Amino acid sequence: MKSQCLRNTKKFGFLHRTVDIWNSLSEEIVEAKSEHKFKEKLDKSRYGDRSL
Repeated sequence: MKSQCLRNTKKFGFLHRTVDIWNSLSEEIVEAKSEHKFKEKLDKSRYGDRSL
């Protein structure tokens, strides 16, 4: 959840910038069992399945 920011240091900080991105991810990606699976699912959702 974003809070109102009155200063640019907080407004452009990492956490404030990533809230919308994190909330837009599907539950399948967010609930991945490991960091490796999270990255794998995130890449598939971003770039599609590139396996040959």
